This record gives sequence, C-alpha cells and structure tokens, in this order.
Amino acid sequence: MLSPIRSRVSTPARYAVLMLAALALAGCESMSVSECKVADWHRVGWTDGSHGESERRIADYTEDCGKAGIVPNAQVYRQGWDAGIVQFCTAANGWREGLQGHSGKASVCQGQAGYPAFARYLEAGLQVYRTNERMQNNAQESNRLQQRLDASKNDDERKHLREELRHIDREQFRLRNQLIQQQMLAP
Repeated sequence: MLSPIRSRVSTPARYAVLMLAALALAGCESMSVSECKVADWHRVGWTDGSHGESERRIADYTEDCGKAGIVPNAQVYRQGWDAGIVQFCTAANGWREGLQGHSGKASVCQGQAGYPAFARYLEAGLQVYRTNERMQNNAQESNRLQQRLDASKNDDERKHLREELRHIDREQFRLRNQLIQQQMLAP
C-alpha cells in the first residue's frame, strides 16, 4: 500500500522529482570524460543544433573536456551545428515548442532562413498553450466552486455560486471555440 503522502503525488510529479535528483547527482557536466574521448564533434554539433540548443554549448564541452586534456574541435562542431539548426528552425518545430509552452528557443533560430515560419508558428502554438492553461484553471475553479456549493446551506450563497459556475461554463465554451480556431493554424 502506498503511503498517504506518496499516493497524493501524481506519477508525472514523482518522475519529475526523480529526474531532478538524477540531474543534481550528475552535476552540470555537459559531457563525460569518456564521451569527450570518442566525440564526433560534427555529430555533437548537429545533434545540438537539431534539438535547438545554442551553439554556445561548445563552451561547456570545452570546459568539461578540458579537465581531461581534450580540446573539442569548435570549427567542426559549428559546421555540424549549422546543419542541425536548419532541421530545428521549421514551422513544425515552432508549433511543437509553442504547444509545450517553450518560448525560449526562438533566439537560436534568429538569423536562420526558417526563422520567420518558426517564430510565426511558435506564437500560434503558444496561444494554444495559453488557452489550454486558462481552460485548466477554469476547470479547477469550477471544481472548487462546486465543492463550496455542495457544502453550502445558505440559499443566497448557493445562488451566487451557481451564477459563478454558469459564468465559468460560458467562458469554457468560448475558450473551446477559440481553441478550435487556434488549432486550425497548425502547420
């Protein structure tokens, strides 16, 4: 049987805590010594670029690998990164990043050929993300008000709570329609 505290924590929340603990134990190393010894710097650069990482990440590799006396090939890394970032800076990735609420990756695409489409769809995806957040907040508020309504004995208070619930229902209806319109903008 789960402990009372553990049973109240969602599985994704437990997973996130475990991931944070693993990261804390791993420290801030960007690359281990053994990885530095066998690194294909073009592939490392391409992978970083295709995941939307900043090209400045080479500085982390230089610091971490330098502890083992290994100097990354920055020129080869940059060639790989230049090829990879083109794969990342697309309308589809802008949309995906926006849907996840990640707005910070736009800066790595500035100056890239795909930046205008990436930025446009990033903003469109962020609008969907924000609408979903508002809908979730409304659902939580609706649940809270419903609990108060169920517990209330006062007729005036019950009337007021019902009106608030109707207002939230109307807002949710409006947001669902807005969400449908926003999702039609997907690339």
